[in-house]
Amino acid sequence: MYPESSSHEVGTHDGASQRVSGRLESHLEELQQIITRQRRMEALRRTALLDSPAEEAFDRLTRLTTRTLHVPVALVTLVDRDRQFFKSCTGLPAPWCDVRQTPLTYSFCIHVVASGQPLVIEDARKHPVLKENLAVDQLGVVAYAGFPLKTPNGEVLGTLCAIDTEPRAWTKNDLAILADLATSATTEIELRATRELEGQARAAEAARVTAEAARQRFALLAELSGALAEQLDLGRALTLAVRLSVPLVADGCVLDLLQEDGRLQREAVAHQDPREEQRLRDVSEPPGLFLSEAGDSSMMAGHLRLGDPGGSSIRLTLMGRGRVLGAISFTTIPPRRLGDTEVELARDVARRVALAVDNHRMNHELLEAVRSRDRFLSSASHELRTPLMTLRIQSQLLLRITRNEKPCSSSVLTSKADVIVRQVERLGHLVDELLDLARVREGRLRYHLEELDLAEVVREVAIRFREELSRSGSTLVLRTEGSARGRWDRGRLEQVMTHLLANAIKYGQGRPISLLVTRDEHTARLLVRDEGIGIAEADQARIFERFERAVSEQHYGGLGLGLWIVREVLAGMGGTIAVHSHPGMGSSFTVELPRHGAAEQTPVLH
Repeated sequence: MYPESSSHEVGTHDGASQRVSGRLESHLEELQQIITRQRRMEALRRTALLDSPAEEAFDRLTRLTTRTLHVPVALVTLVDRDRQFFKSCTGLPAPWCDVRQTPLTYSFCIHVVASGQPLVIEDARKHPVLKENLAVDQLGVVAYAGFPLKTPNGEVLGTLCAIDTEPRAWTKNDLAILADLATSATTEIELRATRELEGQARAAEAARVTAEAARQRFALLAELSGALAEQLDLGRALTLAVRLSVPLVADGCVLDLLQEDGRLQREAVAHQDPREEQRLRDVSEPPGLFLSEAGDSSMMAGHLRLGDPGGSSIRLTLMGRGRVLGAISFTTIPPRRLGDTEVELARDVARRVALAVDNHRMNHELLEAVRSRDRFLSSASHELRTPLMTLRIQSQLLLRITRNEKPCSSSVLTSKADVIVRQVERLGHLVDELLDLARVREGRLRYHLEELDLAEVVREVAIRFREELSRSGSTLVLRTEGSARGRWDRGRLEQVMTHLLANAIKYGQGRPISLLVTRDEHTARLLVRDEGIGIAEADQARIFERFERAVSEQHYGGLGLGLWIVREVLAGMGGTIAVHSHPGMGSSFTVELPRHGAAEQTPVLH
């Protein structure tokens, strides 16, 4: 194995040292070519032991080696392409015991792996080749005895070796013990390799099963997605969806949708048993929803019942953009039961159905939003055109008077100026509403809180409406129960009061209007009541939304923004507004404001 050394190569001069170094490097390259054979490297990888954690089975062998042979160091090594890895390293000094590997320039074991035979060295310092090994100088390796760890097909993976820091004459008994321990180490490696192969076989079978389930799931979901996308009629699309789910997902599928009034309505049913399908179809009141528990972050929560004779069932809540849309249920007929694959597939079906329902409703909402926008633009155009037309007429009349240079009474000029002022104020009010619409939507409403008396603010605003009250024929009664002080924004309070009083005059039909200001320890209240046309119960919630109104646009002007702005402004100060009304009997609007600790923040956009 080793070349003979000659006397001129053992000299101390530089030329001889360079020749020895070059010879060793060449020899190491030859060994690397031997150990990197493809079959050997594949066998080494199959063990799955490289860079694996320490194991007691191997550590027990190295500890036994040190105790039996009375050596300081024993190793179980696996020789890789460019390093030797220590599966066990009893007695190895730091830092090598921590990194558990060394380069091949420190390796004696590479010679065992390359030759396939034991290597026994009594004093490496006198060996013609190994004396130059870095392990001699840096690790103190002097005596070495290593036995190969050989697979059944003859590939040598590494060694079990004993190392001494003093010269040692290894006995036959020492070598016999090492041979037996090496056999035990080889057995442990074969066990790991067998387990690895078994694990790979199990993984392959699991992968095959998973792939087949994925193929079926993909086929169903692709067909389902196509059906939901191609059908414009939502009811027909949902019927196709539940029929496609039977029997691949379960034996039966039922879909219930949540209506605006909070009731569940059965939309689609499919079952392998026609009689059971008809029974499920005839259910007048579907079961309630099972929502997720607190802290459950899953998109859909359901309940699962397993066991005979009832089979399995799973009911999933359909969610879209954070709101409940309905529920979908899957059931099986005994002895069939829902497994993990079927449950996951049921969830995929539910997600797609929820997305289709949500998209359909969102499209409907978008169409309604477009119609609402168009109505608003039409209304806004009309509202802006009316005062502009009046201003135009009055301006033209004034222009004629000045051009004719004829005397004109001050009363005529005053009346025309009054008309112009009122129309300018009306335009300003409309522009303010449009600006507030933009501010609220963009979250730019700001509040300047100060100590105020609500009764005083209401009284000041009421005085400004004297002329409008006179023109409408309504009388105004203001009652207060002492001061109602709190920290609010004066301008925003005046804005709220202006909207409410203007509405009371507009819809009050010339009848009396009453204002009442009260307070308790924590809350200040304002009640604005008219005896006008009133509001139907079905319209009382939507009048606080943008562009909504409970009356015909042809008979009553406005942009449909006033009450929405009032609600948002009050929300920014921690307040609320509510309405109580009956058609033909007038309306009462109640404003409540916290007197202490009002929130200094932009209102939440509804």
